[in-house]
Amino acid sequence: MPVNVAIVGPAGSGKTTLFNALTAGRGADGVGMVDVPDARLARLAEAVNPAKTTAAQVRVEDTPPGSRAQRVAFARQADVLVKVGRCFGPEPDPAAELEEFALDLVLGDLASVERRLDVVAREGRAGKKDAQAETEVLALAKAHLDLGLQLRTMSLEADQRAILLGIFPVTLKPTVYVANAPEDAPSGGGAAAAKVAGLAAGEGAPSIALSARLEAELAELDPAEQAEMRAGYGVDESGLGRIARAVWEAGGLITYFTAGEPEVRAWPCERDAPAPVAASKIHTDFEKHFIRAEVTSVDELVAAGSMDALRAAGKLRVEGRDYRVQDGDVVFFRIGR
Repeated sequence: MPVNVAIVGPAGSGKTTLFNALTAGRGADGVGMVDVPDARLARLAEAVNPAKTTAAQVRVEDTPPGSRAQRVAFARQADVLVKVGRCFGPEPDPAAELEEFALDLVLGDLASVERRLDVVAREGRAGKKDAQAETEVLALAKAHLDLGLQLRTMSLEADQRAILLGIFPVTLKPTVYVANAPEDAPSGGGAAAAKVAGLAAGEGAPSIALSARLEAELAELDPAEQAEMRAGYGVDESGLGRIARAVWEAGGLITYFTAGEPEVRAWPCERDAPAPVAASKIHTDFEKHFIRAEVTSVDELVAAGSMDALRAAGKLRVEGRDYRVQDGDVVFFRIGR
């Protein structure tokens, strides 16, 4: 399944414009798929010359109209949030607007914590094991939220985080901030974008400055025209590509590849996932029937030209069930039946 990304933020910040830019206008009903740029994929395709090349993707969804409660519920369903701040127009104050928006999310989580505390109290009276430990974590979370702070700014141990994840807290989700700058300052955004960067830094989150309107215009051009127009604005890289990569990293993902004549493909995988779990991204049965993984690097495969050539030369590493797939691995999974 692709990573689910929700574009959220204050009204008037340019969320829909950014969505249209990311999906190049091909999104339907506020939902679209976006390729994750990766130069390694192109290198593999050039070396292997496959019939098909497939990039890893994220699923992007624009905030639908609705009440505050509906907007919080929408954000709660995502894997990663892209929060858009308005850095254009009259008197932009994106940090204040984003903090006001975040308060809605905080209040949503506070309600979830309070409901769960009531349930755990009843469970504790009924003698449920571990009720006390859960109560303590929930109480800490409630105190943090009562201060108007997001759960992502709490210092949490792994077991505490696991408990909180059980209530699907929206303020604990990985977040990427986008400073939506005016077209005449697409990669800088001035003082307003600096405020967004400061807000993001305080949460340990990435921040990207771009002009969503400019990116939407560029998305309608062919690559050569895009490059020429970017050069005119002094922008040497797609802001959309930077967002996709930031989402990938914020979501705790790596990319591994499969490469053969039928297809060269990039696959998303959770960081530090064991080989059978990585194999399940291709097909769920692969985890159950996993035998071993034959592994190489992009550089080694590009030099050899094919997995078969590496196999014939005895240069493929053979890894078992405990191997943790690494970012940039090229893998051939051996599966039993």
